[in-house]
Amino acid sequence: MTSKEISTRQMIIDTARKKFMTDGYKATSTRHIAKEVGITQPNLYHHFRNKETLYISVLEQVGNEVNNQLSYIAHNSHLSLQERLNRMTRYLQDNDPVDIYTMMKDMESDLSDESKTKLYTIFLNGYKQPFVDLFKENLTKLRPDHTAEEIASHYFIVIAPYISPDMQRYQFVSIESIVDLFLHGIKI
Repeated sequence: MTSKEISTRQMIIDTARKKFMTDGYKATSTRHIAKEVGITQPNLYHHFRNKETLYISVLEQVGNEVNNQLSYIAHNSHLSLQERLNRMTRYLQDNDPVDIYTMMKDMESDLSDESKTKLYTIFLNGYKQPFVDLFKENLTKLRPDHTAEEIASHYFIVIAPYISPDMQRYQFVSIESIVDLFLHGIKI
């Protein structure tokens, strides 16, 4: 691929990312993306087989960025487990452009089985794995009857409404309180 093709490909991804994150998969049109980039729709399809492959490419890029940031926080041994969870969750709330509920909904209805598998892998590697790593590192401080993977899965169930852009306006509990309740429970 020439540097011009790489540049055009990245412009397509950047434009598609904005559209997918604001309008969702279903409402995003490759025609509008191509127009915003200043290319024809057939030229867009030269770089990406179809809208679905473009969507997966966008989410792969997002997943890599999220993984880099979450892993950096997760491996900061100068911070306590609670502070790392606070920062990781705050990062997802403040910076994550992907609404996990929307991504899961896309996986349920609009995508091929192959793309659903790729999306699930992006979620596992980009989002969940840094939390699994953090819980594995701190397993001696946690309940011994659960694996790090189980704890991370449960944690995502707990935080999902708080990191969803649509739900943030209804929040009455801080991230710090959620993390504290998750780690220490409600007992005195």
